[in-house]
Amino acid sequence: MMLSNRDILNCIKEGELTISPFSEEIVKTAGITLHLGEKLLKPLPGRDVDVKNKIIPEYKEITITDDEPYRLEHGEFLLGHTYEHVSVGKSLGFFIEGRSTLARVGLTIVQTAMLVYPGHKERTVTLEFANHGPNPILLYPKMKIARVALFELKSPSTEEYDTKGKYRNQELVGRPIFENEFLK
Repeated sequence: MMLSNRDILNCIKEGELTISPFSEEIVKTAGITLHLGEKLLKPLPGRDVDVKNKIIPEYKEITITDDEPYRLEHGEFLLGHTYEHVSVGKSLGFFIEGRSTLARVGLTIVQTAMLVYPGHKERTVTLEFANHGPNPILLYPKMKIARVALFELKSPSTEEYDTKGKYRNQELVGRPIFENEFLK
């Protein structure tokens, strides 16, 4: 069941969901608006990504400011993160998606990893940016970047993501981790 604004505020009141910093203004009719954090990771070319042998690209870390936004070019890909730190209790999960306004100029913020699992604790959410439009898009810190649709689980999860999840120790922006992708 998807949660309404009243349900979301109740979950926050009960501690099942925490968002920091929090303002009631980010709670919408059936979701939450999240903002862009200041750190970006740009994968550098020149290395074959090899899932089997756990080889990932090198990354350049970029810090954006109001005076120095990042210019995301057509066809470019970056990792970023939400400004807000989020904790999700055992009875909740959420889908994070891009904002329609930004999608209409070509920006996607999630390529496939749109589910945030129960037990995600006091961390940002990593975003996967791609510019599919013909024009560069400027990325500013704290710009409205994503929408969250929350749902209630039929029964609470018996595990929390942060006890076993491979990205549980990520800093602001999570680099890819290849663990058991080739196991059957």
